[in-house]
Amino acid sequence: MLLDLHRDQDTEETKLMFKMMAREIAELVGGELAGPGEVTISGVGPLDSARPMDLAFVAREALFGKVAACRAGALLTMRKVEGYGGTQIICEDPELAMATVLEKMHGELFPKPTGISGLACIDPDAVLGQRVSVGAYSVIEKGAVVGDDVTIYPLVYVGRGAQIGPRTTLHPHVTVCERAQIGADCTVHPNCVIGDEGFGYVQRGGRSVKLWHVGGVRIADNVEIRGLTSVDRGMIDDTVVGEGVKIDKHCHISHNCRIGDRCVLAGYARMAGSVTLGRGVMMGADSSISDHLTVGDGAILGARAGVITKVKPGEHMLGTPARPRNETMRIVATWPKLPDMLRQLAALQKEVEDLKKRLGEAGQGAHTARPDQD
Repeated sequence: MLLDLHRDQDTEETKLMFKMMAREIAELVGGELAGPGEVTISGVGPLDSARPMDLAFVAREALFGKVAACRAGALLTMRKVEGYGGTQIICEDPELAMATVLEKMHGELFPKPTGISGLACIDPDAVLGQRVSVGAYSVIEKGAVVGDDVTIYPLVYVGRGAQIGPRTTLHPHVTVCERAQIGADCTVHPNCVIGDEGFGYVQRGGRSVKLWHVGGVRIADNVEIRGLTSVDRGMIDDTVVGEGVKIDKHCHISHNCRIGDRCVLAGYARMAGSVTLGRGVMMGADSSISDHLTVGDGAILGARAGVITKVKPGEHMLGTPARPRNETMRIVATWPKLPDMLRQLAALQKEVEDLKKRLGEAGQGAHTARPDQD
């Protein structure tokens, strides 16, 4: 693997690029090489626009028809494809193989800082493990514990008594508040706030009385939290984020929430206070959950779903207020018909009123024509 500066002839911009031989990629992903192994790969691209020095992948039979026209220098594929002129790397899961290559590429293109900057501010009572890296203007307060091989980028704040597990990475402008705990092998992206106070007040005498939050935040291992997300500390108990959870940008986890292992939250997902997510729950973009609710294991909340009731395990919810998917789809299917249905309803109402009027007039006439009976 080589690292060099490559000048793009089209844009005249200097770009940092990686270089890797096709045989090296095959070794990396455990694939079978079909074609020249010395082909140089310096980028990645989609099937329809990859360049001769790019790596592409095809993971679905439906896309095999595009392979013959692909100009990529090498192709990750689940089986050998006829008509393709480049080197093929045959592997069981091409998409997963591409993920492995991208991880390697990311490490080359975006190397982590190393060492402790002389501009960092580290309290003498903080405990740092081995091979810790701390960038310029980062602050680590008294009693904080930072595990081995942790990377702290510039402009990060780690509060008093906070704990950062081994091999975790904190990107610029991350704030880890007092006593918050982050596990091993986690990544917290720029501008996240972990362990800030929750939003809690009680109304007394016409004013909002603050409920001070003295709980904590416990984030388990292998968690990734994207930029501009906040995880509040609990009021009395802890807010908990389980193992392997992935949280996208602009999400909000309120105080005392509990997120089960391997949940996935897409952008702008929001949880009010004391919500409990089971294992493997998926929250779509811009979905939200009202306070003190439970979402069962494996449930799916679609984009913009607004959950106001308990969700059963495995349930797929859509809409606001959120309902089971099939029910919501039936409701949505009626929307285009509503204008015609309203016109039909108005016509029926008029017919009914006219009928009632005629029946009333007929009844009145019959009563008037009836002879007197003494």
